[in-house]
Amino acid sequence: MGGAGRSPYELASEAASALGIALGADELASLASDHDMGEAELAAIAAAFGYLAEKRRLASIETLLRLSRLPRREPKTFEGFDFSRIQGRDACALAKLPSLADLYARRNVAFVGPGGIGKTHLAQAYGRECCMRGLKTYYIKASELRDRFQRALERGGASRAVATLVKPSCLIVDEVGRCTFDKPCTDLFFDVVDRRYEKEGPNAMVLTSNVSPSEWDEFFTGDDTLLCALDRLFDRASVFVMRGPSYRGRGLDTYSVEAVPQATKVRGMQPKGV
Repeated sequence: MGGAGRSPYELASEAASALGIALGADELASLASDHDMGEAELAAIAAAFGYLAEKRRLASIETLLRLSRLPRREPKTFEGFDFSRIQGRDACALAKLPSLADLYARRNVAFVGPGGIGKTHLAQAYGRECCMRGLKTYYIKASELRDRFQRALERGGASRAVATLVKPSCLIVDEVGRCTFDKPCTDLFFDVVDRRYEKEGPNAMVLTSNVSPSEWDEFFTGDDTLLCALDRLFDRASVFVMRGPSYRGRGLDTYSVEAVPQATKVRGMQPKGV
């Protein structure tokens, strides 16, 4: 815990604070005096508090990951992304994504490019890093989002659907452009965008698409005034336009085999008398 120059009471108090317990150094000193505790006992108390705090932190991360809808079987991480394949003038900007600077600056992030280049991997890795830092994240594909809006409109739960999508610090919408939103669903989508735009604290929308953002208006149905709200997505944003060959197929093994004609069995005549 980096206790150079600090008393054992301060160290134990800090460990208690990490666990959410208000236990001041002066109170600990009184406790130590009443029970004749020395530095070894105080160090043991600090270690126990630290252990419990870490256990609580890991449990919280596990809950955030479970609720995020991010894939759990083969999770996408920044460590698992081959940044060495990324070249070009702005490659360093992509390498800085793990710092979550955009989220803390309340800037949206978009990954745009052809299929298989790593857009979804980076978006999911961004969301996972948010969870690891204790920030609520939610992942959804654009087609799933449209379907959710449609069901909410049918059941009279539109307000709740929007509020649910405003709450997370990081909202990931994958594969924008794979489906078209009708007018009512478009209204709800931009309601989410508007409310998140005014949201306080660290937050960002992370979006992926095979289509340039300048063409996204083709997938949302509404008048010009409504579609102009699309600009709010990119008022504060980092857009990564990605090019290059697909990552897919790296684990593909190709085997060349050939079938030969089947041998014909000839049953010979046995000689007489044998």
